[in-house]
Amino acid sequence: MFFKSSFLGIDLRADWIKIAHLVKRGNRSIIKGLYQIENPIGKTVFKNQHEQEIIRETLAKIRQKLPSNGVIMGVSSNYAAFRYINFPLLSKKELREAIFWEMQEFDTIFNGEYISDYEILEKQSNTCRVLLVAAPKELIMSYTEILTGAGFYLKALDVYPLANARVLKANKCSGVSAIIDLDVAHSEITIVENGRLILNRNLDFPSSLSLDKFLQEISRIFNFYFLQRKRHPVEKIILLGGSSKLKGLFRNYFNIDTFLERELECEFLIENQKSSQKPMDFFSAIGFSLRG
Repeated sequence: MFFKSSFLGIDLRADWIKIAHLVKRGNRSIIKGLYQIENPIGKTVFKNQHEQEIIRETLAKIRQKLPSNGVIMGVSSNYAAFRYINFPLLSKKELREAIFWEMQEFDTIFNGEYISDYEILEKQSNTCRVLLVAAPKELIMSYTEILTGAGFYLKALDVYPLANARVLKANKCSGVSAIIDLDVAHSEITIVENGRLILNRNLDFPSSLSLDKFLQEISRIFNFYFLQRKRHPVEKIILLGGSSKLKGLFRNYFNIDTFLERELECEFLIENQKSSQKPMDFFSAIGFSLRG
């Protein structure tokens, strides 16, 4: 029997596919299952029918293990474009019109068709802060066809910065945190204030930057954040996909408390947990499932 608010979050990476099965009961979020499987294709963009069929079959196996009412899957920030816009306080109609015109800027970024969306991040006394996102239409349609072909009901395609911020908000993390996602294809830094997404940036490490240059780029982003917000500096670094060695390097370089994702406290109730599983190793997958 399904729960009415039972969702899967799928974190699709080039090396692994991680899935979190989350159920909401009242105001509580309960993780009912965690699962990971190696990505048989080794990439996140599938350009021919053969690759799409292999991924579809892999996802179909996941559906048999973790049934749910719907699925939310992430679109890699490597293929998405982001814009953060501050609007004056407007009526809903005026805000939609203003966002429509700001979305036209994506025409200069994408050569072909794209799909765009937005999320209101915060409202203050006289301003409204909005995140605009766009991704190639071909990629979105490919993901949609693969998921529906695997038998899933697709609730949404989401982006990693929003998902990762969602985890910190649900986990009641206060202060300013920098989430540094060390993916095999690219890296991304996301800065979150009290659970609210503030900014994100893509970085080339580990593909083309040395570690020293990578740390310098992150330092520039920290300085940019502080100058823009004029609030507290970054107080905590969270490394997704990092190692104990990298953790030590980051802590020494920035003199900021640094944690691997598995070291974070987990405020979620966990059911059916295997002794070898660390729930926060499924950080982004949990963030996607929370959107449900």
